Amino acid sequence: MPDINLIKIENKFNNNFWYFLNPKNWHKKNYTKDNVNILFVDDLDMPVVDNLKKNGYRVKKVKDIKNIDDADVKNSQIIFVDFDGVGKFVSPLHQGAGLVRELKVRYEKSKYIVLYTAEPSMPTDTTMNELFNIADDRMRKDDDVTDFVDQIREGLKKLK
Repeated sequence: MPDINLIKIENKFNNNFWYFLNPKNWHKKNYTKDNVNILFVDDLDMPVVDNLKKNGYRVKKVKDIKNIDDADVKNSQIIFVDFDGVGKFVSPLHQGAGLVRELKVRYEKSKYIVLYTAEPSMPTDTTMNELFNIADDRMRKDDDVTDFVDQIREGLKKLK
């Protein structure tokens, strides 16, 4: 009887061993509400930040990002970027949209990035449309907290 248990343990070990040898599994992390870091980049106050904190999310807000290798950026998996008034250090002409582009180029799929605006709609300039499409998603700044939570949930799915 002990031999059978020993074989079962060996098989379990071998399965885990091969799982970790597969390079596809090396960088996978199962993100949840409890361990995902969310960053808001906005030069104005955002009431949604306080609401998310009260609901147990790990949220930080900064007025702008001077460098895309900033510790706040590196430590965040989901980043909400305002369209206007931020990104001046990284992309003075395109501001928030340019910042999103630089973040996506640098971090690719390791970060879920949402561009948002208080404007009724995003500008229709062709160059700007290309920048907007780089973001994982877009939304309105005055959307309900539940809409931001939906974006976070979508980000959690995509980061897995």
